[in-house]
Amino acid sequence: MNTIEQIQQLIVEKFGVKADEIQAERALSEYGLDSLGQIELLFAIEEHFAVSIPEEEAHVANLQELADLVDRYMAVKQ
Repeated sequence: MNTIEQIQQLIVEKFGVKADEIQAERALSEYGLDSLGQIELLFAIEEHFAVSIPEEEAHVANLQELADLVDRYMAVKQ
């Protein structure tokens, strides 16, 4: 499972969004994630991938940008 698929699964599990509704280019707000929800998602991602992403860098427009950010921090971790 690649990064974007893992993040999609987290969104399904934590926020009850249907998997078939999640698309890489849709804004996170379209899934009902307000700013607090996005912070909760970031914490879940950090825990799941064992990375630390600074809050100032976590402001992304969509799922693809979020996956790219996680991939970048995972590469730094290794």
